Amino acid sequence: MKKLYKFSIILLFPIFVNGQINTFQSLVNNPFYTSFSDSLSSFYSDTTQSFSVGSSINIFPNRLFSIGSVNKLDYSSTYLFGASLITNIKNKIIFTSHFDYLSGNYNSLLNEYQDSLLVFPEFGIKNNRVQYNLKYFVNNFIIVDFGKGKHFIGDGYRSLLLSAEHSHYPYLKLTTEFGRVRYYNLYTTFLDIQDPNQNRKKHSSIHFLDFSLSENINIGIFEGVIWQAKDENFNRGYDVEYLNPIIFYRPVEFSKHSPDNVLMGANFNVNFKKTTLYCQFLLDDLNISRQKDRDEEYSGGFFQNKFAYQLGLKSSFKTVNALLEYNQAQPYTYAHKEPMQSYTHFNQALAHPLGANFKELVALVKYSKEKWKFSVKLTHAKVGLDSLDTHYGQNIFASDFDAQGTGGEYSYGNFNGQGVATQINTLCTEMAYSFKWFDIFASIFYKKKKSDLQDQTSLWYSVGIKTFPFSTFKDY
Repeated sequence: MKKLYKFSIILLFPIFVNGQINTFQSLVNNPFYTSFSDSLSSFYSDTTQSFSVGSSINIFPNRLFSIGSVNKLDYSSTYLFGASLITNIKNKIIFTSHFDYLSGNYNSLLNEYQDSLLVFPEFGIKNNRVQYNLKYFVNNFIIVDFGKGKHFIGDGYRSLLLSAEHSHYPYLKLTTEFGRVRYYNLYTTFLDIQDPNQNRKKHSSIHFLDFSLSENINIGIFEGVIWQAKDENFNRGYDVEYLNPIIFYRPVEFSKHSPDNVLMGANFNVNFKKTTLYCQFLLDDLNISRQKDRDEEYSGGFFQNKFAYQLGLKSSFKTVNALLEYNQAQPYTYAHKEPMQSYTHFNQALAHPLGANFKELVALVKYSKEKWKFSVKLTHAKVGLDSLDTHYGQNIFASDFDAQGTGGEYSYGNFNGQGVATQINTLCTEMAYSFKWFDIFASIFYKKKKSDLQDQTSLWYSVGIKTFPFSTFKDY
């Protein structure tokens, strides 16, 4: 197996050095990044006043967001303010830091989220957050990043590999660029807080190889593993074996029957002038041993066949940007036999915020003219939720060995949308006008969640000011 692995690297290397693409976003360096927004540099130049201290330190004190929202039942107001610091030392070391403080009486949707998961989305347990990054340019080929923040892998609105709809985390990232290839090693520590009386650590090692087959065709290969720091019998800590920077190392070691949670995937896009066709595929588990010719109890829908995929199209024309995206994750994807080793952090999914066992369609249009900005976003999801004492695969915090179907680790007959069939529809429209240092905006948010067990409808009207993209309404 190891000889085959080495041969594959030698065979593929000539292809790797013919391309370059960057779909691995470090969000602590760009806290204003969304997969469908302006870059940080253009944002600062357009709407933010900076105060320079010396020649290499810039302070941005006006990180501000304020919103007042009302529906038929109640009124809410939310405020966020903070500051940013960027330091450049001889173009060799760059330090970026962001502090945010959140306050207010949140809308009922956020209060429900916080009550059920114990965290505020994208923050954590506390109402303040500090994100930072220390970037060191070792040479022309290697960059080292250390800090606390988030990352996003992909070209679309969502990511099925690594997203940013969760709390920040400590990390070490190595970026290696040779020829026209970028290769990333991301080492992180996540927290499991399902038991509010203790925060249990789990670690991950993520590899992502980014390259292009031609000027218009790009592909990325993803590999990740998560393991718990300790269990009842053993304090494992950070397994030094996973510091190995070589991709595909984990499949070679699979013969060791490791109990860790391993995920593999790919990111792909094709560019046609101002239009991009993109897709993702994630493989969490695939049990090929249970087949008709080997298992007398075989039937379709075995619970360990866990995967997710994304198809999307985005385009820009003058001042109009549009996106259409489809996401699907099979039941129990991202979950694990040991619940602590699920692909999660701070009671939030590390990939798609809906977890698993869903189908989703996203449509988004943005238009700008002079100082005016308009946006419309629609989401439509079909999710299979649990009822009392059931586990149909959407809850990725539960053990997949408790799968419903025909029972536990021998569960067959599983399908996407099983359980309590639930539709979640959201609509968000926003209009904003830009002044020199901030935007004034007005928005409408609509959400409907319907199943045989519930029928919830929310409609909110909001006005506010902001200096960066932020929302108190979540489209999931």
